[in-house]
Parts: sequence; C-alpha cells; structure tokens
Amino acid sequence: MAFGFNIAALPAYTDQLSLDLISKAVLKTDLLDFVDLRSGFTSGTVSINLVDADLPVSALACGFTPDGEVTYTQVNVVIDSLQSKTTMCVEDLRSVYQSAFMNAGTGNDFIPFEEVISESYADKLRKYNEGLLINGPGAAGAGTGLKAQITAANGATVPAGAVAWTVANAVTQALDIYDAIDEAVKDRDDLIMVCSPAAYRTLVRALVAQNLYHYESVVGNEILILPGTNIRVIYSSGLVGSDYVFAGPGKMILAATGLTDELDSFRFFYDESADIMKFRAAWRLGVGVGQVNLFATNGLA
Repeated sequence: MAFGFNIAALPAYTDQLSLDLISKAVLKTDLLDFVDLRSGFTSGTVSINLVDADLPVSALACGFTPDGEVTYTQVNVVIDSLQSKTTMCVEDLRSVYQSAFMNAGTGNDFIPFEEVISESYADKLRKYNEGLLINGPGAAGAGTGLKAQITAANGATVPAGAVAWTVANAVTQALDIYDAIDEAVKDRDDLIMVCSPAAYRTLVRALVAQNLYHYESVVGNEILILPGTNIRVIYSSGLVGSDYVFAGPGKMILAATGLTDELDSFRFFYDESADIMKFRAAWRLGVGVGQVNLFATNGLA
C-alpha cells in the first residue's frame, strides 16, 4: 500500500495573486517640452507666417529712392487627426487569475487594475507622439516629421566630416554641429541638440573620458549643457536606432494640436448596450520648422 500524497495529476504551483499587475517599461521622452506647442488647430494644413525686412543702407542723398522691401513667406504644417480605440470584454478575465480581483456579480463595468492599464496606455501614446514629431505619423506621414524637414536639402547646415558618434569623437562631433547653427540665433536661450538615447549615452561617456563631466545634473529629459556652449542636449525616443542629430532654436519648431489636454488624456467607459468596456483616445498633432536655415544637422540616417 502507498502512503503520502499523489500529486502527479496536478500542475506545478504558480502564485499569480500575491503581486499586483505591473506595467511594462516604455521609453518615453518629452521633446514637446522644448518646442513651441500651440493649440486650437483643426486637422489639415496650417501655415507659419514669417516676415523678413531687407533694409540696405546707402550714402545720404537728396530725393527718395526706395531700395528696401518687406518679404512674407510661409511654412506649412500638416496636422493629422489620430485615434486609438480598444474594446475589452471583461467577462474574458473570469476564466483566468484576474477573476480573483473582480466583483462577485455578473456586471462587466469594472476592469481589474484599471489605473495600471491606464498608465500603460498613457506611456504608449506619449511615446507615439514623440515618434510622430521626429518621423511623422507612420508611412503616411513621410516627409512631415522633423527628421525629414531639417535636412541639407531644405537649408540646414551640415558640418564637414559628420559621422556617427563614438566615445572618441562625440564631443568634437557635437561641437561641430553646434558651431554650424546660424550665428543669428547663437545667443538664444532655447537652443537644443536632439539625438538618440544611444548617442546621448555615448556623448556622456565621451565627456567623462575627457574630464568634461562637470555639467548640470540630469533633470527629467534635459541631459546636459554641452560644455563651452549654451545648448541643451536632449534625447528622443523617436530616434532610437538612428544616428541622425539636429540642433537649433527649439521655439522655432512649432508643434500644432487641437487641445493640449487631448495629447495625454483618454477614457475608459462601459457600453451597456454591448456589455463591453471601451477605450478611446483622439487627438491632433503636427510639427513644422519656421526657418530650417537656422538649424544644423549631421545629415545621417
């Protein structure tokens, strides 16, 4: 006769209830904090109106011979209307461990860990918007992001010998891009240099290697003031995997939206007629550069 427990027919124990739900990490950055964000726009195309005065000076003489003019130009910003929608049948959760956190009743108007799920959605949408600013809204937005606008072909300056950053050359490469910014804006307090997270880490290592690490402490997404300059180096999740870097006055970049609170707001709601929980987010966003000729870039992919 056998004694003891016979548990051969049972699966191995897994504790699924002791810990709360944890949202997966998402790299999210805040380029919007450094540009000119304006609200009140509808979808379509909006024009940034620019004015320039040409006022030549000549020797004083009698008569009135005009030789100056005021020139108006426009830069178009394409504003896209975007959405994210999801439906969730809460009843599907009752057959798995989540049922332990649900109401005993049959109502489906409650999602376990709704706050955690909401934070995850918010992080994903912020990351999407960061990518939109850099690359445009997916394949349909080709040519509308900053990477496609701030180019040599459009008037940005590319310093000689621009290559991908390494620990050996990152400081020199960053300074070359800074030097290539138009002199008319060198004294502005909104100068930014935008690179990938990997390039930023390479620059930090290069500064340490050259004993140039006495820079301002990291605050949020503001990385550092490039030593010897007045420019902030920031990184963007939209440039992950890219060697592209650009620099110039942040407030000459216009991010246009419908309502600013729609950029990171959304809601879950219960649709009683379908007996289902729904998620909805909708917003508008577009980006444009007032004067590309004021910017510099390394022109890399």
